[in-house]
Amino acid sequence: MELPREHMHEIARRYGLTEHEVVILRHLDKATELYRGLPGHHDKDLDGWVSHKEALARLLMVRVVKRDHPEGWLTEAEGRYRSLEEE
Repeated sequence: MELPREHMHEIARRYGLTEHEVVILRHLDKATELYRGLPGHHDKDLDGWVSHKEALARLLMVRVVKRDHPEGWLTEAEGRYRSLEEE
């Protein structure tokens, strides 16, 4: 599962991720692969799994965007806090 270091650097450079974030995404992908391999009985919900995995990946992508554009991508709570500071 471990990526060659050069490949990690290339992914990180291309998408603006840190190496640590690349590793997290790889683990999410591996976990999804393992979940797909589980037996189909006992209420296996692949659609639900993938939906949550995608939500976690989006959280990482928001980190990248906020790192590159900190003033343009505020969460609702951050926006309220900044509004209070300006009053």
